[in-house]
Amino acid sequence: MPLVTLGDIVQREIRSQLTAVGTVAPYRTSIVGSEIEGVVKLSPVKEGDFVVAGKTVIAQLNRTDLELGVPVIIAEMEKARQEHLRLQRGSREEEIEAHRARLAEREARLKRDDLDLKRTEDLFKRQIIDRATYERAVSNYESSKNQVGEAQNLLRMAEIGPRQEEIARAKAEVDRIQGLIAQTRDLLSKTVIRAPLTGFVTEKAVEVGQWVQKGGRVAEVIEIGRVIVRVPISENHVEKIRVGDSVRIVLDALGGKSFTGKIRAVIPKADPKSRTFPVEAELANTPDHAIKAGMFARLTMEYGDAVRALLVPKDAIQLRARRTSVFVFEGGKVREVDFTPGRSVDSFVEVTGGALRPGMRLVVQGNEGLMDGMEVRPRASQGRPPAPSASQGSRG
Repeated sequence: MPLVTLGDIVQREIRSQLTAVGTVAPYRTSIVGSEIEGVVKLSPVKEGDFVVAGKTVIAQLNRTDLELGVPVIIAEMEKARQEHLRLQRGSREEEIEAHRARLAEREARLKRDDLDLKRTEDLFKRQIIDRATYERAVSNYESSKNQVGEAQNLLRMAEIGPRQEEIARAKAEVDRIQGLIAQTRDLLSKTVIRAPLTGFVTEKAVEVGQWVQKGGRVAEVIEIGRVIVRVPISENHVEKIRVGDSVRIVLDALGGKSFTGKIRAVIPKADPKSRTFPVEAELANTPDHAIKAGMFARLTMEYGDAVRALLVPKDAIQLRARRTSVFVFEGGKVREVDFTPGRSVDSFVEVTGGALRPGMRLVVQGNEGLMDGMEVRPRASQGRPPAPSASQGSRG
């Protein structure tokens, strides 16, 4: 007499399921570029390295030329600042007195040169001195006269003070050099290229000594603290999906481990060839970043209202030519009963038609080779197979 293991037909509330396959993608991807051109001085990272946003240095450009120009700019700045400050203060009384003293000194010299010229002119007319001596006296007089005029102008300007246009020009020069300093500091900061994301370097595009153009590619960094699963959904099912819906994601590469995520985007543009719409689900990665970009993923989500369904264990099902049946245990014998299968619900299958009823006992092990009406002996001690929870459903 065959020894068999029995299971139950169960009745539970289930929801419909939608299943799709797709690929894991990074939460964010950054193509790191250089904001300025230059020669790579340092390139400390390698592909696969973990980097921290704003801290990890991806590359550093040579900055010697910029650093050499800093002292020159600072000196120019100090000179321009002092000139602007002098014009703002105007002339002090001591400066005005100094201009007056200088004018008085030059007027006295002019007076002496005037007397000397008159005396020399008289001697020249009497042919006591030569022309060269006379012309020297004329030159001294003209020079003293010009110096007096210059001293008068300087005194007048000191008494009036600087004009607003002069102050404005000096201020503009200060602003210009300040802008040059800020620009130099900005360029210096841009020689150090840091990670824009916390994640992993997936491509390194430069090496030490290489020339990098402005905007040139330096590296690629992906963020996978959270990841995106992209799946195509047919036009017949896309209306069932809503942003924020919870989904279950199974990754074969991690031994079929299951994760919970949420729908973050339903792209409202179909692929013209497949008529499928891209849908994105977001989920948290493990602390050790076990989920990698490019992994194969199976996404399952539930939709619709829960309905009460009759379920049979998959192990009890007999697949024959154009019929599906189970062996029902009754009074020490088995009776083969055909039924119409419906949705798959984990280790169960929905019953959509036939004579099966709740509470019936089914053969789930040892059913190979059984025939209708055959006597069998149930195992003395056996557990009942687990039934699906109320939230579990089938493939839509």
